Amino acid sequence: MADSPRGIAATTHIETTEGPVAMGETPNKGFPVLTRFPDGRLGFRQLIKVVTVENAPLVRVVLDSGHKVVVASGHPFLTPDGQSVPAERLKAGDLLETAFHYREAYVPEGATRPVRATATAVRTVEPAGTGPVLTGTVRDTHTLFLTAGILCGE
Repeated sequence: MADSPRGIAATTHIETTEGPVAMGETPNKGFPVLTRFPDGRLGFRQLIKVVTVENAPLVRVVLDSGHKVVVASGHPFLTPDGQSVPAERLKAGDLLETAFHYREAYVPEGATRPVRATATAVRTVEPAGTGPVLTGTVRDTHTLFLTAGILCGE
């Protein structure tokens, strides 16, 4: 839904030049975050203008890698073909764009089905109550990687 709030829960980690950092530790800092440029390269751009939405409906996205992230229901995730899908519309088996890939036949601890080499799949999407989320602007690309390795919008 276009009107659903966007944002990342304060405890969910994002990839930065300093390594994984909880989103709640980034407000008003101009923090460099990992992003993908239009030509496919990875690099860093500043996350600026971070604001808090105090009471957003939350969902927990569980990935086939075993990672879990909590975001606002409308937070956009990117698919390998470049589509943007709100968290609330993701379903089991949907593939998400990643910053990396697993070597063939690798299975992370806790994975319940085969892991795809070049994308991560959604295992489940669960309601996670309501709470505060943070969002900002990523210069130039408007995307960033969560520590789970998946690309999402800002």
